[in-house]
Amino acid sequence: MDSLPAHGLANTITGFATLFSGAIALAFCHWVGPQPARWRFAYWMIVVTGVFTVTLHGFGETMTGFGPRWFWAFLDTGSNIVVAWAIALAVLGDYYTPELQRRARPLLTLAMLVGVAWHLYDRLPGTERAYLIPLGSWGGFYPGESWLIAFSWLVALLFWARREQIPARAKPLLLLVVAIFFTGMLLASASNEQIVYPFFAMHALWHLVGAFGFVTLWAFNHVRFAPAWREVAPASPAPRVPRG
Repeated sequence: MDSLPAHGLANTITGFATLFSGAIALAFCHWVGPQPARWRFAYWMIVVTGVFTVTLHGFGETMTGFGPRWFWAFLDTGSNIVVAWAIALAVLGDYYTPELQRRARPLLTLAMLVGVAWHLYDRLPGTERAYLIPLGSWGGFYPGESWLIAFSWLVALLFWARREQIPARAKPLLLLVVAIFFTGMLLASASNEQIVYPFFAMHALWHLVGAFGFVTLWAFNHVRFAPAWREVAPASPAPRVPRG
């Protein structure tokens, strides 16, 4: 296996941040305060996509080694689409009626499958690839990446539609999550090889920004769910006042 180029090494090492952000969210759920199973499932999906982020850049940057690059690239972006789907399902469970959830879940699942299938077709050997959103020499977004962005904005809209039900203390954290991932989207628009002088590896920075976004998402959820899980200490009995 050939040595990784500088940008490949940076992308691989920072890919572990994505993996660890999901793992630390799960640890926090265990030791700091539990969250509903639908959110723990989303955090597990972040761990999975973190693994594939590492394997894509670790095995795929040199085009040799453990399997073809297209395979690792499919697992990476495809699993990211699954993360967006899992978060969308979790938001449905937070704020939407059972009837609406029953109707929306199949549609969201179909949208996820369409996005993954389109991404797979775009990555298959022999397919002539082109950016769906081209940005010249800077980079751009391929179909799977564009679908992921659209799915992520859908999650933001699901929250926005129920913004009145979000506790006031949690709203700033939600805005911070959106701002972090908007910044990440701008960073991810660059190609994997894009390095802004002297050392700003843009794709690697996206991994770091996204990881902090996932941890902030856990904090947002913790503020929302903590009151429901907090144990209330029993009140101390009133002191007895002697008579006479």
